[in-house]
Amino acid sequence: MVREYYIGDAVYFKLVKSAYGNLLPMLFVNVAAALGATWVLMSAGFAAAIYWFGGMIFLSLLRLAGLQRFNALLRRALITKKSDLTQWKKYYGVGLCSSGLLWVILACDVVLGVSGTASVSAKYTLIIIISSLAGGATGVTAALKREGRLYISILLLPASVALAVANSGDIVIAGLGIVFWVVMLVGHKNNHHILRQSYELQHENSNLIHSLRTLNSSLEAKVVERTVALKEIAHKDALTNLLNRRGLMEWAHQTLDENPGLRLAVLFLDLDRFKQVNDALGHDVGDHVLACVSRRIHEQLFSDSVMARWGGDEFVIAVPLKSGDTEHLQHLPSLIIEAAGMPVMLNGEEIKLGVSIGYAIYPDDDPSFTNIIQAADLAVAEVKRTERGGVLAYSETYAEVQRRRYDLSRALAKAIGTNELSLVYQPIVSAKTGRVVAQEALARWNHPLLGQISPDEFIRLAEDTDRINALGEWTLTEACRYAKSWSSDASHVKIAVNVSIKQMVRGHFDLKVVQILNATGLSPSRLQLEVTESVFDDEHMEMVLSCVKNLRDLGVDVHIDDFGTGYSSLSRLHRFQVGAVKIDRCFVNELSGKGRVVIESTVMIARQFGFEIIAEGVETVEQAKALYEIGVDEFQGYYFGRPQAEASHTAFRPVWAGGDHLETHQRHGRN
Repeated sequence: MVREYYIGDAVYFKLVKSAYGNLLPMLFVNVAAALGATWVLMSAGFAAAIYWFGGMIFLSLLRLAGLQRFNALLRRALITKKSDLTQWKKYYGVGLCSSGLLWVILACDVVLGVSGTASVSAKYTLIIIISSLAGGATGVTAALKREGRLYISILLLPASVALAVANSGDIVIAGLGIVFWVVMLVGHKNNHHILRQSYELQHENSNLIHSLRTLNSSLEAKVVERTVALKEIAHKDALTNLLNRRGLMEWAHQTLDENPGLRLAVLFLDLDRFKQVNDALGHDVGDHVLACVSRRIHEQLFSDSVMARWGGDEFVIAVPLKSGDTEHLQHLPSLIIEAAGMPVMLNGEEIKLGVSIGYAIYPDDDPSFTNIIQAADLAVAEVKRTERGGVLAYSETYAEVQRRRYDLSRALAKAIGTNELSLVYQPIVSAKTGRVVAQEALARWNHPLLGQISPDEFIRLAEDTDRINALGEWTLTEACRYAKSWSSDASHVKIAVNVSIKQMVRGHFDLKVVQILNATGLSPSRLQLEVTESVFDDEHMEMVLSCVKNLRDLGVDVHIDDFGTGYSSLSRLHRFQVGAVKIDRCFVNELSGKGRVVIESTVMIARQFGFEIIAEGVETVEQAKALYEIGVDEFQGYYFGRPQAEASHTAFRPVWAGGDHLETHQRHGRN
């Protein structure tokens, strides 16, 4: 077995010195973590934590004194032998492991309940702190392989065992602790290997430089070759063999310095559907596909163009533009899109990606090459937001849009659960009786500085930034609580709440609905969830089907919203146990044209499936009459009332079905 100090005294010295170099920040983090743990535990009633904290402070002071002594001896050049280093390495290991043991003692005492006072929150806070210390140790203790691995093991293994045997018997968390331990050991091993290789390379280069003074010119060539190789590694992406960020920026700096007045078209490429490939088939397959697609794209470029991997599945292409040269730039994006869309065959399976492209012109759009890349990035972000697989040139408008989206995203996170957000309610009326059968809850946002934010804007923003889960949960809870407060006269009226596909595929959405119903006391039969046609997406089909079935078994009604505007719905509708489909307002607006054909077809097919049909966007009695004659079951729209802060359940006279005319104030929902 090769031991670490056989690699040479110089490297061994650097490793030990590196370990002590990381000791001061490590001590600071350790003391800060100990202070936080002590405060949490004492707040939970664990008074003995203060004595443990005193022990940790005492040990940290001893280790700090050892660090100062080690540095003093280094400055005086009194550490010269390997045996001296080995002794100091032992001191470091003893201090490190002693610190780990103190954490373990505290963790076992708290988890196993010896104190009898610590809360569940305090226990798991302590487990999180210990896990964080173990994660950080993969880097700060990477210089010493055995000591670092022992420290990580001391931190994680006893705590995991304690969790497994505790009264709660939290086997899942304990198992995750073991998995985390294995991952941390692998990470520490890799970090140690990289650090050691780095010192070896430094040492070898130093020897080479020293040897140049005595050896012939061939050694000089070898050093040059090695330097070039190192530079190549530093500026190339290992997977695709393209330039990386650093390499691209150095190329731009050199090229623009040597060619004043040069114009460049900078294209920012973002692959579509790559994340799904990575998640579904694994990173090895993803790497293979990424390398293949990048090679195909690179083959479309002229010899003077440069392509770099910017990170992940993002690439940057810089194309020098000659005077009047626009033809190549016009055709290049389409060539790239075609190359990226070619299927990759792997193990008999066809894998297809796409690409979205944004571009900007240097120096026309900005005199800074770095800013040009950011401009192209803004353009491709707009493509991804509106229409994937397209090409878009940069405009200052996109920068303003992205800044507003960023500001609103941060503001929305703070607004959820505060009085900035509110709900309004719009009635859904029976076409036969005119009675209000449901109230749809709609979110509104009144920003203290920007005023009313359009629902179309902030709901799409919530979808794009994954804040839709928090917003959707808040909306569902508030709507159910409000519906529960209605009088007995409205006990038949349901509350309709819009649900995002992201909520349904997050996992256990049906259980979340049960929790909210239990918390608010609303009967499941009075809840009506509206989901868009995105539920028909093949990627999440089985998960959504299961969720819808569970909700229907619970008694919750599920409707398809905005029907006819998205996926090929009719071919998949038979698989979903839904109660109704809501026809989108765009078809109601076209009742005198092709919209009527779509509505009639939808009604005919929905009847075969046993679904009810709801039409939204009904604004006139003529529309209501035409829809009633077609066979629509329920109406919603401004004719029956605009969204209001207080729901009105007053029935309407069904004049569209031949009844008496409504009063004007009833027709507009101000009753």
